[in-house]
Amino acid sequence: MKIAVFGTGEVGTAMATRLQSLGHDVVFGSREAGPDKEGVPVLSHADAARHGEWIVNAMHGEHAMKTFPGLPLEGKLLIDQGNWQSAIDGPITETLGESLQRLLPQTRVVKAMNFVSAALMGHPEKLEGKHTVFVAGNDAAARAEVTQLLESIGWQDVLDLGDLSACRAMESMGPLWIRLNSVLDTVLFDIQVVRKPS
Repeated sequence: MKIAVFGTGEVGTAMATRLQSLGHDVVFGSREAGPDKEGVPVLSHADAARHGEWIVNAMHGEHAMKTFPGLPLEGKLLIDQGNWQSAIDGPITETLGESLQRLLPQTRVVKAMNFVSAALMGHPEKLEGKHTVFVAGNDAAARAEVTQLLESIGWQDVLDLGDLSACRAMESMGPLWIRLNSVLDTVLFDIQVVRKPS
């Protein structure tokens, strides 16, 4: 699959290199095209958007909302891993996932992996046992497609939270991640949702 990852930082690089290792045709979307980063081509935002059948947002919300308008994203699936930078120590008035969907009404937005660290998102096996990653989106088929992708990465427990109204709960976990990181002094942690056996 052709995938464009927007954001060349730690999160974007972790996702791009992992997806490339699984055989996907991956490029970065950046403000300026440049030399390959860890074997992944770096294209302009516009060229990356044209390349990708799927788009991954690995940018903070403030940057994503300025970057995506005007790009050719109609009919594509966008995995939103981002959080508002302002949400770390302030309230969330509008969720990023819902804001992106309103901004891009012809794009299928799915929220996923906005809680786990860059070190873990592409390699969930770094923690023993099952731990949980969440997905949400208004398009049920898109959620199912993203679930399949996450399972191919190695996630064993993908919990579908339904439509994008779930973003408020998902994005509110950002401050919790910051506090856990401070207390545990590691990025290798996650949440497990333990269910009553059916």
